[in-house]
Amino acid sequence: MDERKDSDGDCVQNLPQNVQQEITQFQQLEQQYQMIASQLQSVDAELKDIDSTLEELGKLTNEEVYKSAGSVLFKSDKETVEKELSERKETLSLRKTTLERQETRLRTKLQESQKKIQEMLGTSGSSAGAQGS
Repeated sequence: MDERKDSDGDCVQNLPQNVQQEITQFQQLEQQYQMIASQLQSVDAELKDIDSTLEELGKLTNEEVYKSAGSVLFKSDKETVEKELSERKETLSLRKTTLERQETRLRTKLQESQKKIQEMLGTSGSSAGAQGS
């Protein structure tokens, strides 16, 4: 029990080299997974925004609209803006598909790595690893 009170770094340093390497790899995978999840969240938010904008544009009877570029508004025609938004939506949809595939692959790798670490800790005689499962 006292060993668990030590900082995580101290506990890891007491583990065999191969277990330390696997834990480091697991942590790197975790960071990658979080980064992909964050990107996916941003893409989803932008897609929802585009859908909402396209819906509002569809309700307009005016052919002239204003679009922003930074802090400046420019006059444009409705058709051009709809086309630009549709193209952006298509690009983001492809990006979302790619991110979802990466997320799935990373989730699988994380599960495999976690299982491997648990097996290593189980065979190295560490009761702390077995209790943490």
